[in-house]
Amino acid sequence: MNDPRRIVFDTNVFVAAVTSREGVSARLLLAARAGRFQLVVSPVLLDELSDVLDRPKFRRYLSIEDAHRFVDAIREVVVVVDDPPEGDDPITDDPDDDFLVLLAEAASAAVLVSGDPDLTTVQRPGLVVMTPRAFLEALGDT
Repeated sequence: MNDPRRIVFDTNVFVAAVTSREGVSARLLLAARAGRFQLVVSPVLLDELSDVLDRPKFRRYLSIEDAHRFVDAIREVVVVVDDPPEGDDPITDDPDDDFLVLLAEAASAAVLVSGDPDLTTVQRPGLVVMTPRAFLEALGDT
């Protein structure tokens, strides 16, 4: 049974919070920080976020030191679960995205939040995938 308070964010949601600090994704992070839901991540997801934010194209938004502080701050407001085992069959058109579906399922998350069309079109029993805006609206924060 899915826990209605457990939510998984795709890496792109965290990145959008950094690149648009007043945007929808930033507001979702503030809601998580306020305890409105439990944000669930795994070590692989945190490593991916760190790797993405270390890319030179993000220096216009934050320094390397600020990127590391951001990831550290995320660690303080999330529930870290084990990485899910790899699946045998493809789930999405992008095999790298399958991990997030498996993480959401393994963590009994109520929702996987992503802006990636490869994920937002996934249809699996018990899995709800929403865009950041749709999830913010579902929280009642429009």
